[in-house]
Amino acid sequence: MMRLLCLPAFLLAIWCGPSLAAEEVRVGGYLFPPYVELVDGNPNGLTLDVLAAVNAAQDRYRLSFVPIAAATRQADLAAGKYHMILFESPAWGWDAARIAVSPPLLQGAEIFVALAQPGRGQGYFRSLKAKRIAAMRGYHYRFAEMITDPAILKRRFGVELVEDPGDALQAILDEQADIALMTDSYLRRLLHDVPEFADILLVGDTPDQRYDLSALTAANRRSLMEAIAPLLRDVLDAPDFQPILQSYGFAPSRR
Repeated sequence: MMRLLCLPAFLLAIWCGPSLAAEEVRVGGYLFPPYVELVDGNPNGLTLDVLAAVNAAQDRYRLSFVPIAAATRQADLAAGKYHMILFESPAWGWDAARIAVSPPLLQGAEIFVALAQPGRGQGYFRSLKAKRIAAMRGYHYRFAEMITDPAILKRRFGVELVEDPGDALQAILDEQADIALMTDSYLRRLLHDVPEFADILLVGDTPDQRYDLSALTAANRRSLMEAIAPLLRDVLDAPDFQPILQSYGFAPSRR
């Protein structure tokens, strides 16, 4: 032991360094406002705020963001392009035997939205037949049987795919689509930021789907999931983080 203590400082640093280095965890994310969105062309959103808060709270893990595509997220995880994804539902095209899933972090829903017009009420959403629907590419929708193939979606369900929920909103404003799908949190933030939309839009009372959003890893990284999940929960429940949640359209945590 005395010999170790007498080692030159730079050699001691080399010997101890690997054990002190934070473990890198690559967190994938596709465009899914408000969890992942682009601001001036750069990734932003709740996911990145959570990563920053986890990194600031501890030094065992270093969480970094990796942009991925919604349509290839399963293949990218299997290929090791990233280690973990946040705010994801295992029902969205995942093989349950190949993944480890955290307890739910947040809840969400997909909402039907149309232009408000005289005489148009909630009955407008009861049948989607012969209606043009703007929806996000790579997303899974219950009304479309969780199918993501663009050709099938267009042929069977009249779906036109867009890359951003703002494009879906614009499609109904321009009357290029009859109905758009938006997440409940995106819609709440939109109505908060632009109150005039409350008189312009008809919002469906019955969501396409409600879902729990969790963190997810490959099954062989279950131990990583079990280590990271409590850190995520602590951040989301922290009093200082509640204004951030509210800014994205979420109610404050009650835990």
